[in-house]
Amino acid sequence: MDLKRIDHLALVSADSTKSREWYCGVLGMEWIYQDAWEGNPVFLRKGETCLAIFQAGRDAGIQPREGIRLDHFAFLAESMADFKQACRELGEKGIPFDFQDHEISHSIYFKDPDGHVVEITTYDLHPEK
Repeated sequence: MDLKRIDHLALVSADSTKSREWYCGVLGMEWIYQDAWEGNPVFLRKGETCLAIFQAGRDAGIQPREGIRLDHFAFLAESMADFKQACRELGEKGIPFDFQDHEISHSIYFKDPDGHVVEITTYDLHPEK
């Protein structure tokens, strides 16, 4: 099996329009395939990462599940400078986040409008030169 990467994550949202606006406004994602699927899902892209945001209650062939679930998903900041810039921008937008030092990486965690946990992480722990 020759697989390259995760193509997209599928999120179910109480308000897919609000989620689209949040992901585009906060993380700078791009809304792609705007004319497809009658708006369900809303498909967003940042680099090679895509999110498919489904409107809760609309038939999408997805059944809600209890128990085992996706805990969070992470975006990569390639440099410490990019990581610090993400922290500054979230602060400027009034979005609270928690910092964690994972020894091999630094991460911040915050929530989208539906409570999905989003992480931004960097493995570049070298001080800026």
